[in-house]
Amino acid sequence: MTSPRPARRIAIIGAGPRGLWAVEELIERARVPLDVTVFDPYPAGAGAVYRPQQPLQWRLNVNCAIVTTAHDSFNAWRTRRGEDTTDAFPPRAQVGQFLADTWSAAVRRAPAHVRIRHLPHRVTAVSADGEGFMVDGSPFDEVLVCTGHDHLHAGSLAYEASCVPVTGLYFGADLPSSARRIGVRGAALSFIDVCLLYGDTAETIYPVSRSGRFMEVKPSPETPLPEVSPRWRQACAHIDNAAELREILIGAAGEFGDFSTGVLAAVIDGQDFTGDAVAELEASLRAAEGTGPLTPAAAVGAAFRGVFQECVDWHKVHGPMPGFRELSRTLERVAFGPPPVTARRLLELIHSGVVNTHYLGTPEQIDSWREKGGVDLLIDATVAPQATPSPFHDVPGVVEIGRMNEISLPGHDSLNRSVHDDIPRWAEKVGNP
Repeated sequence: MTSPRPARRIAIIGAGPRGLWAVEELIERARVPLDVTVFDPYPAGAGAVYRPQQPLQWRLNVNCAIVTTAHDSFNAWRTRRGEDTTDAFPPRAQVGQFLADTWSAAVRRAPAHVRIRHLPHRVTAVSADGEGFMVDGSPFDEVLVCTGHDHLHAGSLAYEASCVPVTGLYFGADLPSSARRIGVRGAALSFIDVCLLYGDTAETIYPVSRSGRFMEVKPSPETPLPEVSPRWRQACAHIDNAAELREILIGAAGEFGDFSTGVLAAVIDGQDFTGDAVAELEASLRAAEGTGPLTPAAAVGAAFRGVFQECVDWHKVHGPMPGFRELSRTLERVAFGPPPVTARRLLELIHSGVVNTHYLGTPEQIDSWREKGGVDLLIDATVAPQATPSPFHDVPGVVEIGRMNEISLPGHDSLNRSVHDDIPRWAEKVGNP
């Protein structure tokens, strides 16, 4: 009589949407016994970004139609609960509850030879140990790291001396409820979360950014933009660098309206600022909601979104595209901005005087507040730069899937399972060694 095969010990660091996906794939694919431990101090399935306990004002920044799991979808879940399904950008907490419920369903669905547990613990040490690994002192055969943005990154203001309180925005940040005058480093999506959180209670919120601009508003699902022509998408397979991609974007965006090549090139190069950030935001919102003409920036954003999968596929074949990282920094502002519902709230706060844009394009003001005061609270609403490696990236054999790979392979939105197949491929390898 042969003894049972010992279970392979699998460590997954990160229990957010990507960690949930990894668990679901292991459940479906494993043909050998597995003992899976998922490490994350935040709720399993939801992780830090989508934890159900966050403020209900914070909304999803992508259309919730993309939120699907192995056996369910967010919209189907809402329908079963008798909830409104017309809101395309619902509270992130609501999405987090769906993900947490999906985790529970996955654990119940797991076959007898796949044991899964969530350990509410932040991993601090991973090292190689013979043919396996040690994770905070415990042995494992495989380690997958699928953590997302690190909001307390090396360049965070939290590490700088300051005469006024400084905090991040997420993940255990010390956010007082009584702050009246708030300075904010950053004017992108996290800044809007500051506005959604404090807009009803703060006297003044001052955004500060290097560009002096807000992000372009993504289109409402009710007013979708024309699709990029197949010929432009197909052309992406034959380029060699981002300069050639730039020409494709100009051509594709040019088909959306009567825009000159020079105007579209200025958008792509970040040289199109009119000097009035609020007027630009207003025009962007009108274009996104279909109540105003399409802007050149909206056209370029639509073009980039339309060929983004082809850009990802190019990276899969060729590796990092020369110049793509620099190009994508500008294009992120025009292609992946806030939804209309939160942009509209930001404009309401600007027009009421709660959000004051006086310092918007003066990044030196941050140091002035740190050194001399002038605000009650300084919030760092920036995130780690693209492709910031995890603390364990130097450990041989550790697999990293997610934002840390953004330079070599872009498109790692944690909720989207349609862009990449690296999680299923990893699970197939691990579950059938």
